[in-house]
Amino acid sequence: MDNVFENIDEHVIIQSRLISLNSRYATKKLNGDNLSSLIFDFNGISPKSVDTLYHTVAIQSAEIASSYYNINVNNNIINITDSLGTTANIVIPVGNYDANTFATSFITQFNAAAFAGDGLLVFSTITGKYSLMSETNGTDLTVNLVSTTCREPLGINLDSTGSLSFPYAANNPTFMPLAANFLGITKIKMLSDALAGGNFDSNNVTNTTLVDTISASASNFGLSVYNSLGRESFVKAKRIDDIDIQMLDQNNNFIDFNGINWTMTLLINTHIRQRFSKNDVSVLNDQYVASLKSLKKTKTLEDELEDVRFDLINN
Repeated sequence: MDNVFENIDEHVIIQSRLISLNSRYATKKLNGDNLSSLIFDFNGISPKSVDTLYHTVAIQSAEIASSYYNINVNNNIINITDSLGTTANIVIPVGNYDANTFATSFITQFNAAAFAGDGLLVFSTITGKYSLMSETNGTDLTVNLVSTTCREPLGINLDSTGSLSFPYAANNPTFMPLAANFLGITKIKMLSDALAGGNFDSNNVTNTTLVDTISASASNFGLSVYNSLGRESFVKAKRIDDIDIQMLDQNNNFIDFNGINWTMTLLINTHIRQRFSKNDVSVLNDQYVASLKSLKKTKTLEDELEDVRFDLINN
C-alpha cells in the first residue's frame, strides 16, 4: 500500500447554481413596498465544507421597472428664509418632473407657504439653469443648504455648505450655480452582506458590500433589462444560506420601486477541491482518502497528530 496515496490526484472543480430572485417572494421586506432592502431565506445554497475553496457570484440577468421617481423623499425639500425672517420648507410632491413642471410645482408650494409675497422660479433654456427671486420688491431670499435636499434638480452641488442668496433685482434675477438635473436614478447598485467580496465603491473606499451595478437606462415607467457581462466577484463567505439584497441609487440612497416588483438571476460558482484516482479516474471522497493515508506508516509523531486533526475536522 506504500504507493496507493501517491496515486491520488487533486483538482478544482466548479459547481454552478442559478438563484432566481423575485422581490415579490422575499422572506422579509425591510422597507416595505420600496422593495429595495430584502432578505431571501434559502436552505444551504452552499454549506460550509473543508473542500470548499471559495465562491464567485455574478448577476446573470435582471429585469427592473423604472417605477421610481426623479423627485422623491430623498430630494424634494427646499428650505428658504426671506429677508423678513420667515423660514419655510418648500416640499415638492414626489413624482416625475421636467424643468417646467418642477418650476410650476415649486411656485405653487412657495406661494402657499407663510411668506409675505410670492416667489418666481424661472428656467433658462439657454443655460439650463434656474433663477430664483421674490416677486415682492425689496424682499430677498436665502436657500439654507443644511436643510435642503432638493439640490440636483435645482442646480446646487450636493457637497455645498452654508447658504445661497437670491436678492430682489428687477429684470436681473440670480441664477443657481449649476444646470438643473432631472435625470434622477442613473445607476442601480446591488449590495449584499452575504455575497460581499472585494469590490470597491468611491462612495465608501474602505468597506463595501457592492456586488454589481446596473445602468438604469429605461425611460419613466419602462423596463431596464440587464444581461450578464461575464464578470464574477469573489465572495468572502464560504457558507451561503439566506441572501440579503440592498438596491441603492448612485448617491447611495435606497430606491423606492413604488411596489413594482423586480426580478434577478444570480450565478453562484463554488470552487471545490476534488480528489481523483490516477489509476481509473474515479472520484474519491475524503473518508476514503483518509483511510488510505492512515494505512501508510507515519514516520513521526507530528504525522500522527496531523492524521488525528484531519479526522476531527471531517467528523
